[in-house]
Amino acid sequence: MKKFAAGSVIGIYLLSVAVFCVHFMGGVKASATDFGVLCINTAYPAASIQFADSRDNEDAGQTEIIEGEAIEEPKEPVVFGDEPAVLILHTHATEAYLPVSSGNYHSKSEANTVRDVGNVLAKSLEAEGISVVHDKTLHDSPSYNNSYNRSYQTAEALLKKYPSIKCVIDLHRDAISTEGSAATVKVGGKVCSRYSFVIGTTASTYQQNKQFVNNLNKVAKNSHSGYTGKIIEKGYTYNQNLSTKYLLLEVGYNRNQIEEARNSAELFSKILADTLKKGY
Repeated sequence: MKKFAAGSVIGIYLLSVAVFCVHFMGGVKASATDFGVLCINTAYPAASIQFADSRDNEDAGQTEIIEGEAIEEPKEPVVFGDEPAVLILHTHATEAYLPVSSGNYHSKSEANTVRDVGNVLAKSLEAEGISVVHDKTLHDSPSYNNSYNRSYQTAEALLKKYPSIKCVIDLHRDAISTEGSAATVKVGGKVCSRYSFVIGTTASTYQQNKQFVNNLNKVAKNSHSGYTGKIIEKGYTYNQNLSTKYLLLEVGYNRNQIEEARNSAELFSKILADTLKKGY
């Protein structure tokens, strides 16, 4: 690659600063990482370098996360049973597990993604006598911008369409930067990924959602081999004001094998079903 002249580098930097200031003054959330990426993208606009995908930003500015894959048309939600009690959807529906590692562990195809894990969770809940709506809309494609706004609209519409829904699950997976295997736990002879609950502390339903998560962990501890979820609290809403039982559920990591995440979903379905049946 040819070297840039010093004047060009300075010009690029000043332009990047100006654009960043416009974004900041305009109220767009931005981090130091985003600024660094902005500078690089200004210098090399064809590189399509990605913004960070972080739960610390409800609408992280990652754009065009997967190149070379066709955009799927929106699909109608899959309904399991009558009068569904649980809604499963995915703000970041392209999040993937091993063996998928391309596209920064994201895929528009359903296999090996959080939608795949959502299928297992939905079918397992139905087997436990809990009816489910599973929405597979790609809220994060072709851009991460406003993913949570789009999933909010989806959840709100489905809650109106199916007033019997008691619990909403926004199913994600977490990510680790190392190349090693993600942590697992053996439960009932199955190797499972670990899971976490992310609770938005600024949601109007914060206390009720936290109590629901505590009840889930209580049931897991007492009746399901102690297979509890880690609780993470963050100063965002994550759309959780839509329900007093709104879970941001992170099943495993990008470095988990898909089968480990599927096993986790199957076991979590039993915990959730027992919790709902107990009236918590």
